[in-house]
Amino acid sequence: MGQIVGIAIVWFIIEMLLWYLLAQFTSGWWVFMWFIIAAVIGISLLRKGMAALNPMAQQMKAGGMMNPSMRPQESTMIKSVAMAAAGILLLIPGVLSDLLALLVILPPVQKKLKDFANKYVMNNQQKMMEMMAKQMGGQMGGGQNPFGGVGGMGGQNPFGDVFKQHTTIDGTAKTIPKDVKKITKSANDE
Repeated sequence: MGQIVGIAIVWFIIEMLLWYLLAQFTSGWWVFMWFIIAAVIGISLLRKGMAALNPMAQQMKAGGMMNPSMRPQESTMIKSVAMAAAGILLLIPGVLSDLLALLVILPPVQKKLKDFANKYVMNNQQKMMEMMAKQMGGQMGGGQNPFGGVGGMGGQNPFGDVFKQHTTIDGTAKTIPKDVKKITKSANDE
């Protein structure tokens, strides 16, 4: 937390120096108008980005899981997140944040950020799964099962190795009593 505050203070000092230098070379009013225009563009980009992500977020909030048929394409999601991030950066008054916003909108930079995020997820999937299990109320090494029932999970990942590319499914089959209610309609049929 202390590092974030330190970076924010240094960032603010650099922004103030750049504001001052720009105002000296042009005019304070031009710099002020630039910030107003950047804020208006930022609000517009933020609205566009959130408009594409909002249905997905509401569906996850209501049902917990994203319906695969309703999921937008990966490129659409990346562009929407980039637009929202650029909008937030443009709302922050400053020259550096405006330049970062312009960089985030560029497709090659988006591709690099997507590759970095994918690599991060692949390298840290176990930590992410443990965090998700903890948020659901369970513990990876024992405790309450987040999927119901009593007892721990015996150290197993409740989500399995979803990011590993296997072609076989490991597990055991169990018989289901005949008095169990059967699902006649799938979740996607409405």
